[in-house]
Amino acid sequence: MKKKWVLIPVFALLIFIFQFFRDPDRQIPLEGVVSPADGKIIAIETVKAGDVPVVVKNGHEIYLEELTGLITEDCYLIAIFMNPIDIHVNRSPMQGTITKILYVEGGYQMASKLALSNERNIVVIDNGEKTRMIVIQIAGKFVRRIQCFVKEGDCIEKGERIGRIVLGSQVVIILSQQFQITAEEGDQVKAGESVIALP
Repeated sequence: MKKKWVLIPVFALLIFIFQFFRDPDRQIPLEGVVSPADGKIIAIETVKAGDVPVVVKNGHEIYLEELTGLITEDCYLIAIFMNPIDIHVNRSPMQGTITKILYVEGGYQMASKLALSNERNIVVIDNGEKTRMIVIQIAGKFVRRIQCFVKEGDCIEKGERIGRIVLGSQVVIILSQQFQITAEEGDQVKAGESVIALP
């Protein structure tokens, strides 16, 4: 009888692993910019270009020093929170070339709020001379592993897998204000499938 009770946590762990690492195919739409992550949109902000790009959130300035030289115009920032039961595979929001990957050490604030000072992996995607998007994989408070599936110089398709973050975490996309944001704060989105902006 005791042996049966011992097996319960083992089965629970196996179910959790299967649930967490699931990676279903997605129907990639032809038009628009797609979400880089599954989850809930928790913030849509403006990034002001300058010597050092800055986001103003609730009256506080968040300087993005690591993006100096990468942002040359005012942009939108969309933050997506992935809870532990969301699919954690991240996908490219557009077709393009990976021109830079930058890993930044940082803290471990709760990822349910905008957490741009946390440990993060920055993936810069360029499509032509004028279209650049930046995807930032952000570790959460209880996460210690960010996986990146791509490398600099890779050519990728829209919706292609670019990485994964273990457990609850956050993904941020930064895109030019030449795009029209079609998503809203509070929306639930799916990576590679939900259109969040249009040209």
